Amino acid sequence: MRPYPLLILLAVSVFAAALAPPAALADWRADLDRALAMEPGPDRDAHVKNIARAAPGWKDVRLHIEAMEFPEPEETRAILDSNTCIDGVTRPWVLYVSGNYDPSRPTPLLVRIHGGVGTPDIEGDPVEYVLEDPFIAGLEERGWLGAYPMGQAGATWWDDVGMANIASIVRAIKRTYNVDDDRVYMGGFSDGGSGSFAHAMLEPGDYAAFLCLNGDMGVGSQDGGKHLYAPNMMNTPIYATTTHDDGLYPTAKMAPSINMSIKAGADILFKSFPGEHEFEDIASDLGFMWEFLERHPRDPLPPRIVWEAAEAKHGQCRWFSIEKITTEHPARWHEDHNLAMLDDRITFGFMSDYDYEGEGVYVTRVLEGTAAEAVGLLADDIIVLGEDMRIGNLDDLYAYKEKLHRGGPFGLTVRRGEEHVILRGSLPEPENYLLFKREKPSARADVVLSGNHIWLRASRLGSLRVLVHPDMVNLDENIIITVNRKVVHDARVEPDLEFMIENFLKMRDRRLLYVAAIDVSLDKDKKEAAK
Repeated sequence: MRPYPLLILLAVSVFAAALAPPAALADWRADLDRALAMEPGPDRDAHVKNIARAAPGWKDVRLHIEAMEFPEPEETRAILDSNTCIDGVTRPWVLYVSGNYDPSRPTPLLVRIHGGVGTPDIEGDPVEYVLEDPFIAGLEERGWLGAYPMGQAGATWWDDVGMANIASIVRAIKRTYNVDDDRVYMGGFSDGGSGSFAHAMLEPGDYAAFLCLNGDMGVGSQDGGKHLYAPNMMNTPIYATTTHDDGLYPTAKMAPSINMSIKAGADILFKSFPGEHEFEDIASDLGFMWEFLERHPRDPLPPRIVWEAAEAKHGQCRWFSIEKITTEHPARWHEDHNLAMLDDRITFGFMSDYDYEGEGVYVTRVLEGTAAEAVGLLADDIIVLGEDMRIGNLDDLYAYKEKLHRGGPFGLTVRRGEEHVILRGSLPEPENYLLFKREKPSARADVVLSGNHIWLRASRLGSLRVLVHPDMVNLDENIIITVNRKVVHDARVEPDLEFMIENFLKMRDRRLLYVAAIDVSLDKDKKEAAK
């Protein structure tokens, strides 16, 4: 019997096996889907390792992630959720899903951060609070998503706990909803405006633009201890407002810092309005605010980045990161853009209950080290007189404060239980301070991408990282990095599948699927040059 039929059968079997995907290749997609749905931990890490062992092509993995499908929302409008923050405290937040949200279409996301974040209490009814937000109508009209973190003292918009909380919320939304990564925005009023300034100078990576409404760009430094740098606002467009008679941040006081920042390269559109510290006084420009956001999608791979940082944890901007800061003298061109400020605000130093409807101003908390504490003001006191001036509500208290000056005397009469108590003292003297704290050395880099060449002018830069995206360079050619006219890297970069997946699981940014990282230490070169 001739063996040809058997040979033909074997050949057919081998051909069929070649056409059918091996089990390992078929399983990597299942492992990836499971990893995408899981919280960080050993189980998710095991799935990532399985994918790496299967070794699919990075392009296939990229296509699979970019083609992610999202479920229909179980609810729309304001949805209450919670997040356990890095301090172990679980805090509420609200997601607003418009009625015409379409999970098949990438959807813009607006992160709205509220004012009054320094108080110890969290909003009692977050859903009701969100539904009263003036931006809700715009979210509904445009079909956008809205994220509303709830902050408090110890979890403000400019401390590590509050900033990590916001980032975690954005990632959580991206896991379940089809977010347009290039149209994520942040905005807020008062402390929300100050927090938006802080994010623009510390953590702009997720955001396409910021609304900094009646805030102070220095609060993140003065209250949060962060080192902030005006040139960092070059990387993300900002719309900023002030009002002339704002009791906290009037135009006359805020305009010099904004003008200084613009001269330093910040991309700020600044408007000032008549009015006081009320959103209603800038609400006439709400339509323009929406237009500003719509006009400014994120440039995910900008050809130029200017970044300065005093701490490596705030060293990343887009695809470039300052990994280490040295203590050497700064370069001659490394100018510090800062401003001397005068604190002449009239503040007693207490928190009031805005919902109190009785006669007077109800005190909920007295701040340490303030004039209010010095004269003996207590929580639950009700202020009824300022000297001989009747205090029926907060407007009356503001009117009384207009008669005072820093360093001068003041007197309050409070109702404490059944008694009336007279409190007298002096306001603190005016004091000078820097807009941005300068207690640590900072590194600064002016980075330009041109083809496969990355050029850096750097000062106090000890080490750097470049995140490599296949749309920014040609992976078939060497990537050259030049720092201060010296080539520090000249080699091809191979995609790292495990890095690619882990970075995506951390950042949840489908638009920025980086395939590798280049780490460069400059310390060795500097030590050798010093010999």
